[in-house]
Amino acid sequence: MLALVAAHSGDSPLWLLGGIVALMWGNTAWHDFGVRVLVGTLVAGTATTVLKWIFRRQRPPGKGRGFYSRFDRHAFPSGHAGRSACLAVLLAPLLPPWGFVALAAWVGLVGLARVALEVHFASDIVGGWAVGVLAGLALRLAF
Repeated sequence: MLALVAAHSGDSPLWLLGGIVALMWGNTAWHDFGVRVLVGTLVAGTATTVLKWIFRRQRPPGKGRGFYSRFDRHAFPSGHAGRSACLAVLLAPLLPPWGFVALAAWVGLVGLARVALEVHFASDIVGGWAVGVLAGLALRLAF
């Protein structure tokens, strides 16, 4: 159950909703947070999706294939890992050091949970983290 919650804490709809809420009802600091979350989620999601269609690596066999085998059959690179790593890089300047450490731990937890649920190989996660970090660093130049 914990792996399921951790894995899905990196879902795009959750982060997109959070970004929209921050933009609509937040003060200036929350506005910056919302923009970073929306842009990071969309850019990392687009980058990992394009790469998934290029590589077309199938997900691992196992019990975790249900939803993902129907809607997102490809595994490399992991979109959840890419999105979480991109958000960590983009949100780091807004956080105190302990906040970034907590966010980095969350990134690791999301990746490990995706492997534990058998929807990704470990290399899918590492690939997603690499894409996310690179996307986040590129986007930080715009912020």
